[in-house]
Amino acid sequence: MHSDTMMNSTSLRRAATFMWLATVALLIAMFIGTHLPGPLHTGISASDKTIHFWAYLSLSLFLLTSWELTIGRLRPVHYFTVWLICTLYGAFDELTQIPVGRTCDSRDWLFDVMGAVTGLILFRVARPLIYRAAMLLPTTSQASQ
Repeated sequence: MHSDTMMNSTSLRRAATFMWLATVALLIAMFIGTHLPGPLHTGISASDKTIHFWAYLSLSLFLLTSWELTIGRLRPVHYFTVWLICTLYGAFDELTQIPVGRTCDSRDWLFDVMGAVTGLILFRVARPLIYRAAMLLPTTSQASQ
């Protein structure tokens, strides 16, 4: 039983580390993508608003997952904090696009907020699946067997 607990703990730590790295990578990609002069041509045929929605849905989902895998079950204050971070970062992102010749659009920010809220709801619903997936990650001892 003790080795199962240690294995679960190791799996959760590895999953938390992976999710924090993914969250940082997402934030960097979002910042670079929105601060390059002119529109970014990604080959993705989606509207700008759709991209905003999915980016902030992903950001809130990644933040919540990273945080929960690190500290355990999140409380309402954690959800509010992630919502606030996403909302403020969306506003910051829009305002800091002006110096690079891009447009500050309040509708983009609205889609950022809607995506973040959807990510909060999705996390709440998918929470058990996140733990199940984290437990599937092989630990160092499992990988060597």
